[in-house]
Amino acid sequence: MNRFFAPVFALAVLAWSGCDSLPGGSGGRLGTPPAQVRTFAADPKAVYDAARVALAQMSFRQTGGGPAQGKIEAVSGLSTRDSLRGTRQISIAVRITALDAGGSEVSAVLKEIIEEDSDRRTGFATETPLRDTPYYEVFFSGLGQALGVPKKD
Repeated sequence: MNRFFAPVFALAVLAWSGCDSLPGGSGGRLGTPPAQVRTFAADPKAVYDAARVALAQMSFRQTGGGPAQGKIEAVSGLSTRDSLRGTRQISIAVRITALDAGGSEVSAVLKEIIEEDSDRRTGFATETPLRDTPYYEVFFSGLGQALGVPKKD
């Protein structure tokens, strides 16, 4: 019986260990990437309002959250894939937390949503967390500008 379970166990370990060649893979790392985090010397309500301004400047539309919850969920507009059959969209989840020493901590997680063939498979999309993308810097820079934080040179 052990001869049967050993190969099955080995295959299961390999399957769950991650692989760079898998479609939608996360570079061999499993799970959601850590959120990008910045702190700002402003109260959470002001940061929430500034985050909404920054997202509007990026052409994102709010889909959830609120100031009392300290979070914002938003999506970009749909963009057409090269084949004209699929679409791409970026989503962002922002969490705003008050710090004990004053100010606020802002964490953001971006995901790419791709629907490969919207003609034949409507509603079937893949969602991939984005690790290294300029969207993070654009968002945090816009947030700082909306708060009146001077730009760093």
